[in-house]
Amino acid sequence: MKVNSIRGIKPGNKLYKKVLAVGISIMVVVASFIFLNDVNREAKNTVEIIRVKAPDGIPAGSLIAEKDIEGYSIIQREFTSDMLRYSEDNIREVVNKYSLYTLRKKSILYMDQLTAERPLKNAWIYGFSDPQNEILTLPYNYMECGGDILMPGDRVRVRVLEEKEAPQGDGIDGSVPNYGGFQPSSKKEVQAQILFDSIIIKDLLNSRGHSIYEVYKEALKLAADKRESVMQSDQFLNNIQPKSLVLEATSRQAEAYAKFKGKGVQSFTFTILQRNKDVNILDQLSTIEKEVQSWAGKGAN
Repeated sequence: MKVNSIRGIKPGNKLYKKVLAVGISIMVVVASFIFLNDVNREAKNTVEIIRVKAPDGIPAGSLIAEKDIEGYSIIQREFTSDMLRYSEDNIREVVNKYSLYTLRKKSILYMDQLTAERPLKNAWIYGFSDPQNEILTLPYNYMECGGDILMPGDRVRVRVLEEKEAPQGDGIDGSVPNYGGFQPSSKKEVQAQILFDSIIIKDLLNSRGHSIYEVYKEALKLAADKRESVMQSDQFLNNIQPKSLVLEATSRQAEAYAKFKGKGVQSFTFTILQRNKDVNILDQLSTIEKEVQSWAGKGAN
């Protein structure tokens, strides 16, 4: 080291740095003390709100009982006006209401998550395009009618096959000659007729006559772990296989169906018509099927 460099060092430089470091340290300590003091004061200012106590949560559409909820304290700063304070009045307001959504355990309760009206089953029956329309249920072959493509809101065309007598005539005019009172046997031929040119599907039924979409809705009310177990079971997969269509029919369509059914006609052919973009089609089915398939894939690994 050069002598000139050593001479350039002044004792006062180090002292200034030490004083500055001490000053900064004191400021940090004071600021930390003030912050912790404020936090401690806020922690003492709490609000008790209502949250879900039920071990498995509260499924969507379930009636809420007092045992399903509990009080829980949060910091005043975290409280918002849409939360429900834990008070006798609010408890009475919550109990015997229905949950609009699935509410997980320990989740905070909000008033817009509840309804006083009991959720409707088969809600589609309350929303006909014409109040005078009627419901028809027709059996159909799942694989011959688009598989899982067919969904509520779709329109189909329905044809019916009918056997008719076709006399075998040998005469010039096509009439059947009478040989000594003997009439030759007639030939049967199958003719296809359009029963419904266009008719809307409201729901799909399984082999037990239960709404498939109501089956899904009940499954969705379960907690996530239980729902996964249930939806992988053979019983559930069998219950979501459609066997019948629920159709919204006009009076004329219902009469046409009764006429053909009275003849013993049971063979129907369904074709799917073009789907309109503005039709509110329930797409929950395909979404959940993909989820079930992913679970099945995990189980195979």
